[in-house]
Amino acid sequence: MEQKVGIYFYKNIFCQRKYIATSTIKNAQDVDMILSFPKEKLSKKVPKINLGTYLLIDGKVFKL
Repeated sequence: MEQKVGIYFYKNIFCQRKYIATSTIKNAQDVDMILSFPKEKLSKKVPKINLGTYLLIDGKVFKL
């Protein structure tokens, strides 16, 4: 089965993408699991001054 990669990132005040985590998914249930990841745990790694936290899965961007 084809694997997809999920990448968590944020944009800083200079609109640069800063990557903070990656994960590999194999099916639709894994996508649901990634999208339901607690944002509070992820945001601890992200500076408070940013333009949002995002998730990139197979070329599609989701804002968390």
